[in-house]
Amino acid sequence: MPVPFGSAGAVAQYTFDVVVVGGGVAGLCAAVTAREAGAGVVLLEKAPREQRGGNTRFADAQMRFPHEADEFGPRDYSADDMFNDLMRISRGRANEDLIRTLCDNARQTADWLTGLGLEWEQGYPHTAGYRRSPKSGGAGLVDLLHRRLEGLGGAVSYETAATELIVDETRRIRGVRAHSPEGVVDIFGTNGVILACGGFQANVEMRVRYLGRYADSLILRGSRYNTGDGLNMAMAAGAAPAGQWGDYHSAVLDARSPRIECGVTALYNYQMGIFVNHDGRRFLDEGEDFRDHTYVKFSKHIVEVAGGEAWCLFDQKAYQREEFARAWRPVGPPVLAETVEDLARRIEVPEANLVETLESFNAAVQPGVYDLDRLDGKRAAGITPPKSNWALPLDEPPYVAIPVTGGITFTFGGLKCDTSARVIDTRGQVMEGLYAAGEPMGEIFYYNYPGASSVIRGAVYGRIAASHAAAQAKA
Repeated sequence: MPVPFGSAGAVAQYTFDVVVVGGGVAGLCAAVTAREAGAGVVLLEKAPREQRGGNTRFADAQMRFPHEADEFGPRDYSADDMFNDLMRISRGRANEDLIRTLCDNARQTADWLTGLGLEWEQGYPHTAGYRRSPKSGGAGLVDLLHRRLEGLGGAVSYETAATELIVDETRRIRGVRAHSPEGVVDIFGTNGVILACGGFQANVEMRVRYLGRYADSLILRGSRYNTGDGLNMAMAAGAAPAGQWGDYHSAVLDARSPRIECGVTALYNYQMGIFVNHDGRRFLDEGEDFRDHTYVKFSKHIVEVAGGEAWCLFDQKAYQREEFARAWRPVGPPVLAETVEDLARRIEVPEANLVETLESFNAAVQPGVYDLDRLDGKRAAGITPPKSNWALPLDEPPYVAIPVTGGITFTFGGLKCDTSARVIDTRGQVMEGLYAAGEPMGEIFYYNYPGASSVIRGAVYGRIAASHAAAQAKA
């Protein structure tokens, strides 16, 4: 339950203009922006200092934003292109106003990060030229933003977990009650509290409640501290839940990954080969679309349809390509075999099935130009399932097999917000003094995930929330 303003029970009280809850990219961008605007700000980080950064710390932190063709990408990518991609992949369910605001502010936000000293390089290959990657990755981005915040005199309180919102008699959010190293403390935000503390992906009970029975065994890619606290405290105070609470961002992971905080152990090159299940059979169209538009969908398919684990198979035509190594962060060595029969024995699938699978696939491959940078239409046809693009026979041994499974990155369900990142209550009214940015926002992603959209989402809405709160402070 929310804490009434003026209640006893805290060992200390502190007051700032703006309180930011959560230390990933959304919270850090919010805190830095608030300080740049002259507001007094504190960032509450649930983790200890050495584990700070939320999910961002574990990510490559690649970002999708509008840009002109350059050395990193072969074509222009406009705000309208980005809007259309995000709306299409959500099947039209995303909040158009939120998506339009995100797309219209993404380039400006990327330029702001560049101005802070962020250096860029090309993202993963075969992503249609719309994403850029920080050279220092997510951990470097976190450190850069912390240096900027410290230089501006912003405060950071580590090992401080907000547990309840403080609400006054007018229903305005006045601050948060938190568990800190000194005990229970009340931290007041004169002009706003910004929730940027992640989804509920690290909370197994909430995962099973909202995502279903498959969700208890998912590998957690990011921070163990994202346990849904911000969502729960906001809804307890009357915030409206919004978005797709029964779905989540995932990735096709090396099945040997650590079970928690595994980071980037994904196979981003599966479109160069085929998937088979434990029966030695293919079960999806590996070339359906660009990898950025399928890796979340395929990950969940492996978990829910293929029994939780599968194999990704390649031959040397794929394995020896430069792009292969760039798009795979190995956890262990692949399984190698000179014959399909031996490969089947090594990965423990029925030998006859695997032989039949590869023979039928190879025979179905159609002529055409193989081009990983576009939907090349080079397909395997007349089989079920087909492969719509990037189909080459697997016929150059040694054959390569990598065990794969699905993991969870963040959850899609969040809070109802407007384009100023203000949280809306169950009556449809703005909750004065409460903002959400990044993963706690709902109505952005549905069903699938357009690659490289989450970090820029957090950065854009972190800055929007802080700008609005800081303006209120000045007023």
